[in-house]
Amino acid sequence: MISEADVVDWFYEAASELLEESVGMGTMEKIVDRVSLECRRQVLERLVQDAANREELLCPQCEQALNVEEYSRARRVNSSFGLIRFTRNYGSCNACEQYVYPADVTLGLQGRAPASPRVQEICALTALRAPAGQAQEDVRRMTGIDLDPSTLHREARRQGERALALRDADVERSQTLDGVFDLAARAITPSTPFTLVIEIDAWNIRERDNWGLTKKLRNAGEDTGRWHWVYTATTFRLDQRGTTATGRPVIAERGYVATRRGLDDFRAQLYTETIQRGLLQAEEILILADGAVWIWNIADDRFKGATQRVDMYHVREHLWNLANELFGRGSQKAKAWVTPFLNWLKRRKDGALDVIEGLEGLRTTMDQFRAAQQETIEREIGYFTEHKDRMDYKNGKALGQPVGSGAIESTCSQYQRRFKLPGQFWSLAGDEAFLALATLHRNDRWNRLFPHDGP
Repeated sequence: MISEADVVDWFYEAASELLEESVGMGTMEKIVDRVSLECRRQVLERLVQDAANREELLCPQCEQALNVEEYSRARRVNSSFGLIRFTRNYGSCNACEQYVYPADVTLGLQGRAPASPRVQEICALTALRAPAGQAQEDVRRMTGIDLDPSTLHREARRQGERALALRDADVERSQTLDGVFDLAARAITPSTPFTLVIEIDAWNIRERDNWGLTKKLRNAGEDTGRWHWVYTATTFRLDQRGTTATGRPVIAERGYVATRRGLDDFRAQLYTETIQRGLLQAEEILILADGAVWIWNIADDRFKGATQRVDMYHVREHLWNLANELFGRGSQKAKAWVTPFLNWLKRRKDGALDVIEGLEGLRTTMDQFRAAQQETIEREIGYFTEHKDRMDYKNGKALGQPVGSGAIESTCSQYQRRFKLPGQFWSLAGDEAFLALATLHRNDRWNRLFPHDGP
């Protein structure tokens, strides 16, 4: 019987014959990988065939016996060790009205897809980082697998569609009481009371709409329709916020939502994700965002009773814009005027009411300002009046809660680094699948697509 030591000695001798003197370890690694590749390919091929031979002709869904259509039908699959070939049985299910290869289902192979689960994963992970056309050489260097750009793109798109199906199934689950409880059971929450934070925003993605009609539409004064909103959210528990040794703020774990399908879909996806992050167990819900009406409509609809807070950065921006318009951009007079307003917001219990009172005081001197400035004053009075109950920054600070929406700003920026590369266009079907794939990865649920990677 051949021992492990014998196998190691054989590989050592085979690799040594290919080595020249004074080569680096990187070269050694590549040679060892090369001499063992065919052996690994054959081992995998035999293991796959053994698994296919053991598989009974039963329907994977209803487990009823299949009607035999053909025995030992051949299949070829590109694995991480090279091309493997095997045969498996094929049958039809009367109850489910489908034709199926039970062995393919058990092995994790999809339909006519030519890639093994490991290669599928490589394609998916690569596409999350860069377009397929730029990744071929990187994949070859890191894995030794030669995948052309069309294969990389096709397999990544296939995994995106699987991620999309998983996401949509969870949203559908959230529509029933039993489904909500199932989703809530996924939440890992502390035994002590906690606050769940939800931050919401949106960014634009460019799609290949009206291709070839741009000039005609522009000449007609119509929108070319290239840029579309991607509604995005991140959610986390307050106790998951912290700082690094250097003082940089971090969030240990959080959930993500991103969709191009529109507000109704976003609302449902956000509700589904927050359930899985502890919505039903939370003592308090805090929603943090800018002043967009659609955000607060969602908050009132899905998260009744939640504490709502307007991001302080946007509020400061409103005050600075008004100060610059009234007294000159960057002027000392503008700074002197705005400083007490900012201090009221940060330090007073009812700072928003003090700001409103101060702004209303400008009305007594309206004749000193131009018509455009007067309109700006009225607009800002309306803004602060509308959001005054969302500006309790002093109490928020005292409770250790965020008063700025840095987490969602960072989230949007991270998504855009992949989806807004120069010269890149998407389609609705394409971007939604890749958004679902990227979000599944960010939510640390990658094993739902690739269980071979563990929990």
